[in-house]
Amino acid sequence: MKKTLLIIALTLGLIYSVGGIYFYFFEKNDKEKTENISEIKAFGYALKSNATDLMKKEFEILKENLESSAIDEEEYVTSVAKLFIIDVYTMSNKMNKYDVGGLNYVMPLGVENLKLNLTNTLYKYLENNIDGKRTQILPEVISITASDIEKTEMKIKNNIYNGYKIHLDWDYKKDLEYEKEAEVILIKDKEKYYIAEKK
Repeated sequence: MKKTLLIIALTLGLIYSVGGIYFYFFEKNDKEKTENISEIKAFGYALKSNATDLMKKEFEILKENLESSAIDEEEYVTSVAKLFIIDVYTMSNKMNKYDVGGLNYVMPLGVENLKLNLTNTLYKYLENNIDGKRTQILPEVISITASDIEKTEMKIKNNIYNGYKIHLDWDYKKDLEYEKEAEVILIKDKEKYYIAEKK
């Protein structure tokens, strides 16, 4: 009888422990996940709830353009290029080093490669903020300009894609000596432009 009671008590204790662990790691984290606050469904773009003011402003420019009756193509690629840079180099709103920015704007073929690259380089020392107690000072892009926008072509595997090359310059809330300029190439696949390369 005592042995049966002991087994029941241990089983209940195990169930309680597993339930507690599950709640801590999964339910707690679900509440901290970001949600979409704006979308451009026809193109698959989404703005997350952790977006900065600059990201919100640029996303609205993109949305207005893509939902208009006549899309301005240069404005479209400029918005995507800006949003990509802002999202990648703004790390103050990221949860941890695996919460990589800019992936929404990259060619599907390059997403995993970019994520791995940024996790091991730019995001490598990004401290975890699951508990909301991070004190690490991190970069936030507060302004960005695009220039030297020109048409180009890019060969990927056996396909040649039309696209644009754009130069970008940006500033941070606090200068922590991160990169401040880059050139990106965007290519068009069907109706959508993607970031294909950053130099």
